[in-house]
Amino acid sequence: MDLKSKFERGKASRTFQRIDSTYAVNIFVGFDDDGRMTVVITENSIYRQIRSTKLIEVALKIRNDGKMALSFSLLDNAYESLFLIFCNDIITICEKAGSDQAIVCAITRWKYWKEMFGKRKQTVLDKQEIKGLIGELLILKECLLSKWGEERAVLAWMGPLLGHKDFEIDDTWYEIKSVNENALQVKISSLEQLESDKKGHLIVVRLEDTSTVAENSININKLTAEIIGLITDVENLSVFQTKLDNIGYSFDEEYNSWNFLYKGRQSYYVDEAFPRIRKQDVDSAIGNAQYTIMLNGIERFKEDLV
Repeated sequence: MDLKSKFERGKASRTFQRIDSTYAVNIFVGFDDDGRMTVVITENSIYRQIRSTKLIEVALKIRNDGKMALSFSLLDNAYESLFLIFCNDIITICEKAGSDQAIVCAITRWKYWKEMFGKRKQTVLDKQEIKGLIGELLILKECLLSKWGEERAVLAWMGPLLGHKDFEIDDTWYEIKSVNENALQVKISSLEQLESDKKGHLIVVRLEDTSTVAENSININKLTAEIIGLITDVENLSVFQTKLDNIGYSFDEEYNSWNFLYKGRQSYYVDEAFPRIRKQDVDSAIGNAQYTIMLNGIERFKEDLV
């Protein structure tokens, strides 16, 4: 379903289009009388209080036919792409819930989106922190959610908990390094990052700075919203949100100015033969150490990461 096209059909006339006649839930998208992109769910439900944010206005009203109409309206067109991700997520949740529970489930889902879009931090993460976070989230989205399932993948994300590895699960681990496209080396910032009796994976994510208008550019706001849209269970979503809070991230307009092109990734299998410095290799008087690994020196450890 091309949701953007559905919206565009009602833009000039400020009307709404039903998502799909085969859907069990009555969901409409279009533009309201104020010209705002809006998604509306109309089903039987009970009235309850629901709060808006500075980006999305939410309303729950009783219609003349006795049904409830739950609407979400975008207040700033600069966030259209994020709003489309949000709408797709709400539509999926409602369809899974069925007509009787659609509005209740949409409101519950909104609680977690509101946490992301409603909080305001006094400070924002710096660009290098954001670049590192994007690398971790790209691997979560592209590899680990499908490989391990959403619950185990989200629980495995240890970076926000100041773990030595970015992801630890079962008998393996993943350490993610975000670098520029042409980087020849990666920095290992502590002895513990590659220290383990278990075999693991060093993943190099290549990101290049770009402008906000570049095609296929990504930023942390958009990427986080996409991952929220992929996590269907509310408990898993709560864990994910808590970990974002631990990092110090919440949605902020300033992050939209830091955009990157994802230029690919390489994964290296870390076993006993992989070149690294272990604690056993240094004198006990040395509390910590940092070092770099030349990527052309570990070509033989390259692997296909599924």
